[in-house]
Amino acid sequence: MCAFLHNDDQKVKNVYTAKNNDSGVNGGSSLAKRRWGGKRNWVRNQHKNSVFRIFLMQTYGLDYLTKENSTLIDVAGGKGELSWELTNLTGVKDCVVIDPRPLNLGLCETKWEKGMFEPKRTGPVFSKWYPACKDGCKLQKWKWPLHIRCFFDSLEFLKFMEAGEDGKQVANEWYNSELKKAKSISWTTKGLSQHEDGESHNGSDEPKMNHVDAHATSNENERSKSEINNPDVARNALARCNLIIGFHPDQAAGEIADFAMARNIPWCIVPCCVYSDLFPRRRLSNGFNVKSYEQLIQWLLEKDPSANVCSLDLEGRSKVVYTLPKDRQLQ
Repeated sequence: MCAFLHNDDQKVKNVYTAKNNDSGVNGGSSLAKRRWGGKRNWVRNQHKNSVFRIFLMQTYGLDYLTKENSTLIDVAGGKGELSWELTNLTGVKDCVVIDPRPLNLGLCETKWEKGMFEPKRTGPVFSKWYPACKDGCKLQKWKWPLHIRCFFDSLEFLKFMEAGEDGKQVANEWYNSELKKAKSISWTTKGLSQHEDGESHNGSDEPKMNHVDAHATSNENERSKSEINNPDVARNALARCNLIIGFHPDQAAGEIADFAMARNIPWCIVPCCVYSDLFPRRRLSNGFNVKSYEQLIQWLLEKDPSANVCSLDLEGRSKVVYTLPKDRQLQ
């Protein structure tokens, strides 16, 4: 994130025009088609993780986020870049990503190694948002966030956490089966598909998306160490959670709020897609079904009377719905 103001609007306009004018034989470059040829507008959110991370620091405070013996859970965290920033730039002790996809943090590591987060590079305006790097990055090594590689179902996770001695074996078997299920998923450009034999399909028209790049391959050991395969370790990490978040978590938005409310902990969600077809039972207090983005925001607010809403400095769907710790809730 640059500390100086630039007039990017004209630059973006020029790039957009150049790409679309590069028609060629096949009607334009493939990059132009992928970025601007679809129905959606191109959204410039290069620093979206940093914007949300800074919001968390401003809202909950550094002391709360870095509290000893506590975890921050990042549901549907994707590659894990937000949790990586929270761990290495903010100083969160244990950040746990819950997502069925493998983590891919090669870009974050490259930025670290190139000194992008050094105090002298970020400058006095932004260095306060990098408290874990105040002494510089060269003398310390980055740390991967922890990873529970499975889909998130609040009810099942609560049952897994609260299983007594009599039910622990069944709960552990459920957890192991969920890990296996996640690894049997093939992530493609056309969505996901599951295969009974656990093998990922990689057809020529559906390139495999859960590949690891050259940089990430060299850190395969870090990836394997970050994954929580022991059910008892996972249960302990979940029990110590003092904040659960989701940045564009798609179908998991409601699950995040349900889990937090059952555990009496704060939650923070930046919702995106509505998925009204998948959740036809979602209704507002006035009886209307949740079919639009605005209705999804209202539905989340109605789930918890103490919830607040504000907007992040991002393009696109940038509203964040959140609650505060019980001792700090607004009266």
